[in-house]
Formats: sequence, structure tokens, C-alpha cells
Amino acid sequence: MLVATVSVSFLVQLALIYVPFMQSIFQTEALGIVDLATLLGLAAVSMGLHDARRRYERSLNASLTYANVAEEMA
Repeated sequence: MLVATVSVSFLVQLALIYVPFMQSIFQTEALGIVDLATLLGLAAVSMGLHDARRRYERSLNASLTYANVAEEMA
């Protein structure tokens, strides 16, 4: 059900942006290839930064866990 809801929402969003009579009603404008590429690039940078932060935090947790185990064994 979630996939269907997200799919319908996505299709309605595309219709609002790209169907000519809906553009006049909602005062939207179709995005050009440069705009879409810019958005894709920004999303990729954001995802990359989030992934890098997540990996860094996991490495900190792993080293702290290893240090705690080493202390307990000594």
C-alpha cells in the first residue's frame, strides 16, 4: 500500500509540473535538464556527506567497543 501511495503522489507531482493546463492553474514551470542535473548533484553530495558521517560514527563506536573489551580482558 505504501508503494502505491508514493507512486500516485509522484505521478501527481509530475502532472502538476509537466501537464500544460495544470501548469497554468498551479503556476508551475517545467524543469530544464540543467536544473534537474543541479538537483541530482546536490542530492548526491548530501547523500555522500551523510554516508561519510555515518561511517565515521560507526568507526568511532567500533574503536570504543574494542577499547572497552580490551580493558575488561586485562
